[in-house]
Amino acid sequence: MKKLLSAILEFIFPRYCCICGQYLFTTAYRYICESCFEKVIFLGQNLCQKCGHDFGETGFQNPQHCPRCLKTQFCFRALRSAISLNPMARQLIHQFKYAQGEYLVKDLCKIVQQNTNFMSFIADSTFVPVPLHWRRQFSREYNQSTVLAKALAKLPIRSQVLPLLRRVRYTRPQVELRADERQINMQGAFALLPKIKIPLETKLVVFDDVLTTGATINECCKILQKHGFSNIYAATFAQKG
Repeated sequence: MKKLLSAILEFIFPRYCCICGQYLFTTAYRYICESCFEKVIFLGQNLCQKCGHDFGETGFQNPQHCPRCLKTQFCFRALRSAISLNPMARQLIHQFKYAQGEYLVKDLCKIVQQNTNFMSFIADSTFVPVPLHWRRQFSREYNQSTVLAKALAKLPIRSQVLPLLRRVRYTRPQVELRADERQINMQGAFALLPKIKIPLETKLVVFDDVLTTGATINECCKILQKHGFSNIYAATFAQKG
């Protein structure tokens, strides 16, 4: 009976790929077609040990620092991302963030689960989502980083979500700025929520949807470090190569 009802609903309300618009009937994902999913690039094992930049099949073998890390003093122990920010991933994240795309969260979790190294990295931790300013969250209706972090925490990885940070200053969107302007833009943008008390040695994973220069996520880590937290990591769904 359930299968029949599902088939009727699929006929009346057909599903389409959120990337290419192709009609979906049988696929492992609810809103991503197989051909679009095949464009997902999972980050491998030859990574910068600090920020997780993927060196691919170059001559580098797990160097301590990549050029990005040499330019920036990151305040996390290590950062990892599940996939590369290629054009397909950009479209997917854009739909998730700006097109009332909360419905995509289960598909995003399925994608993340296929990167077993990333899953091990975020296990046994407390997610700290990068907060949005209330004005931006009001216009979007949700914080995409919090939505995805909560969905991941429901997986069997023994993790939880704790909003330790708040946004105290409205900033220009990072996508509008050059790399050198992004760090200045984020200065003083975050503060610790005073009423939440947890052990300072707790494994924290500051979580965001995308890593480009790392300015936003690093500013969050800097605030946590300033308040005595010593076991700080970071993670994103995707990162720019």
